Amino acid sequence: HAYENVDLIFTWSCPREYFLCDDTAELNWRGWTVFGVLMGSHLLKDIVNGTKLTFLSSKQRHPCHDRLRFFVGGLVLNFVALFTMFASVIYNRTVTTSNTELIINSVVILFITDTDEKLFGVLMAMNPLWVDNMSRQINEKCDDNDNDVDIGMEGLKRKNLALQSGMNDMKTQIDKLVQEMNDMKEMMETKGFKCTPRSPSRRLSGRSAKRE
Repeated sequence: HAYENVDLIFTWSCPREYFLCDDTAELNWRGWTVFGVLMGSHLLKDIVNGTKLTFLSSKQRHPCHDRLRFFVGGLVLNFVALFTMFASVIYNRTVTTSNTELIINSVVILFITDTDEKLFGVLMAMNPLWVDNMSRQINEKCDDNDNDVDIGMEGLKRKNLALQSGMNDMKTQIDKLVQEMNDMKEMMETKGFKCTPRSPSRRLSGRSAKRE
């Protein structure tokens, strides 16, 4: 009688007249398969969305506060979905003795996790204009942030193009100077002038001769 107020179910039966105990649980792999399909179909969407938000938080094109919001939102969404899956498995392994009970418990847990969506539906039914206005304001704010990011990217692209154009102009001028120097060198060689660089030894000997 000490366990009457506890949800824990003891499935092993050990009669006094027998030496062996029997497991009275009727839970098998079929019930767990249905459980996995139910939980996956409801929670996989949240896991995918949370992963996408976490991935978006690593993009440099978003402002820092938006990246922080994406990271926290994705982390919380993944944590809630994975914790729901973990808690459901532990709870059903503890209190479930048949496939029917396993499916019923799964449906109840998933119904509880959808409470926020049900409340949102109630708000939509009671005051759809207010919900639409709030959604529009949030979308406009996100669009403004995206526009700011796009404007910043366009400015960077223009600066990059200007730098590339300046570098191309400098390269053209350098090539022109090199060509002019080559032309002058050829002209001097045709007139009999040869530019032969003096070696350091000859320079030193010339300086010593002048001193003497």
